[in-house]
Order: sequence, then C-alpha cells, then structure tokens
Amino acid sequence: MCAALACRRGFALAPKCADKAGMGDIMENTGKNTMEGNSDAGRMKKIASKKASALTAVLILASVLTGCGSKKYLSDIKAADYVTLGNYLGIEAAAPEPSVEDELVDLYIEYYILPEYITTVEIGDTANIDFVGYLDGEPFEGGTGKGTDLTIGSGQFIDGFEEGLVGVDVGETVSLNLAFPDPYKVNPDLSGAPVVFDVTVNRIVRPITPQPTDDFIASLGIEDCKTWKELQDYSYDTLYERATQIYESTIETTLADKVMVDCTFKEPPAEMVERFKQNLKDALTTEAAIQGMTLAAYMQTYGGMTVEAYESQFQADARKAAQQYIMLQAIADAEGLNPTDEQVQEEIADRVEAYHYDSEEEYRKSNDVEMLKEQLMEKNVLDFLKENGDIQMTSVIED
Repeated sequence: MCAALACRRGFALAPKCADKAGMGDIMENTGKNTMEGNSDAGRMKKIASKKASALTAVLILASVLTGCGSKKYLSDIKAADYVTLGNYLGIEAAAPEPSVEDELVDLYIEYYILPEYITTVEIGDTANIDFVGYLDGEPFEGGTGKGTDLTIGSGQFIDGFEEGLVGVDVGETVSLNLAFPDPYKVNPDLSGAPVVFDVTVNRIVRPITPQPTDDFIASLGIEDCKTWKELQDYSYDTLYERATQIYESTIETTLADKVMVDCTFKEPPAEMVERFKQNLKDALTTEAAIQGMTLAAYMQTYGGMTVEAYESQFQADARKAAQQYIMLQAIADAEGLNPTDEQVQEEIADRVEAYHYDSEEEYRKSNDVEMLKEQLMEKNVLDFLKENGDIQMTSVIED
C-alpha cells in the first residue's frame, strides 16, 4: 500500500503485547498500521489526549520555516511544477467485497473486548516483572521491560528465562545467565550471544477473564447491547465497518497507484519529503510506545529491520508520499477540488468533538492545520477518482 494512503485509510488491531501477536495474524484482513493517523477512534483519542509539547515545538518550527519561504507544504509550491499528469479518468480498480467470517466475531470478543476487563488475584502463574538485559556488560536495545506480565510456560522469553524465575519470591531480584538461541531469527546479530538478565519480581498473580453474562455485557455501556447475541452483533458491525474501510482503502490505493504510473515527476522538495518521513517516524514511535517498546525494538520485532534498513525505507516511503500528494494536488487544481474554508471548519469542529478538545483554539494549537487541509484535498480527489473510475467489487472466494 502506498505510504500516503496507508496513513489515513487503514487502522490497527495491534495486539497489546508480543504474546498476542498471533491474533494480529488472525486479524490481518481487518487492518494495518498507519503512517500519519489512524481511523480507529479509540486509538486516536489516546493520541489526541497526549498532545505532547514536542509536537507543539515542531509546529512552531514549521511556522518559522514556512515564513522563510520553505517548500514544506503543498500550499508553498505549485504542484504542476513538479508533476506532469497523465490520464486519471476511467481508471479500473477492483477489491473483494467486504465480509466478516463468523468465527472472527467470537475471536474479536475473546481477544479485544473481554481482555479489557481482566482482573487479577494475588498468587498464581503470571509474574509481573521488571528486567534489564546486559550484553557484554551493557544494556542492549529491546532488552529492558518494566511492569511486564509473564505467564510461566508461555515461551515469551528465550530458553531459561522463565525457568530461572521458578521459586523466586515477590520483591526478589535475580540475575539470569543465559544465551540467545542460534539462529535467532528476531535479531540475527544476537544469535548465540551470552546475555545476563537482572529480573525483579513485582508480584505473582492469576488473571481472571470475566464471563460474558448478560449482567456483565449490560455493564459495558454499549448502546443496545445487553445480551451475548447483541454483543456478537455489535462485534460483527465493528468488524464489517473495518472491512469496508479496507475495501475502500484498496480501491483508493489502486486508483492512486495507477494514476501515478502515468505521471512524470520531478524530484519533490526535500523539506516536504522530510515532513512525511517525520510523520511516519512519529506515528510508529507512538505505536511502539503503546506496546512499551522503542521504535528500534518495534521495527526489529515486527519488521525484522535494523535502524539503517528502516531509515532507508522511511525515506523511500516519504518520497513516494510526497510525489503522490503533489500528484493529487495537481488534480485538485485542475478539477477545482481544493477544500473550501467551510469544509476545513466543519472538519475541525468534528475533530474537536470526536477527540474531546476543550475548544477549536486548543485543536489548532496542537495540530497541523496545513496538513489537515492536504488530507481533505486528498479525500476530495480520491472521491472524484472513484466517481469517475471503473470500480469493481469482486466476490469473496470460499475455501
């Protein structure tokens, strides 16, 4: 998927921790991680609530650069100077009809609703631990964790780690002299390397997953959802909505990619490419932080990529995103599809309400409004391409 479209048209059902990665595979057809944003309102609320001062500093710097004649935004350039458009009408695009398998509904409830309400009792088979891993006497990337739940026998850690905690009392710290397996596919550089983990056991608990009784379901506060059947219907609707978004994303990506192939580009402005690269890095850093990981550890774990490899990939994705936005802007200019002030104002008002900002002023201070305008332009152009394209919905093939 093109990086520019992936940033807003997808969404994530990422597992809370590495031991649930299998569910990520099960849910693969319902969403992917995103670049600039995420259509999952729950996650976006978390991101919006953080509104870090670092972002404010970036926006201040952006305004300074723009004032000095930068080419960071589409509004700073004439798109036609950087792209010669080819044909963009009547483009063919096809995608499977949105669908949700019956068994996926119960899995969604089991893995993504009930775990939110797990309680614990002291004494059990799950240890909550802090740990620091040392390689050649120095802490190594991805080898540190705090408040991590480890179920004995789960195989979450390398051989010998769990066994080394058997019999350790709450509050006790132990040093485990271990070695990475050889080969070690997660990070080949660590294959066979000796490592020492200092581990502190904070508590030992047994997780208790709630039973989905009618009383429990009613307590969730989901509108018109008070029975197991209604919870299943709610879960189906949620998954179908996401599957529909994936269908739309696939169509839009196909259209944009095909239009892009028929264009001739000049090199996009370096400042614009850098902006897209930073957006990508910020989004993935946030995703990594949600899972208690650094960006480097996250990319190594889920992408098998070194810092050098993902930096190179970020650069390539950002360059393509910049080119695609310039292409879309050129179409918007040619077809009169730039967002109006009323459209921008309406979108800001919707986001203020959806993400619980205190005021429009607060939203404007904490967000890049120029980028918002670009996203609205993108939406207008993609809707235009769909309306003027040859769109096919293919049947779902049953095994």
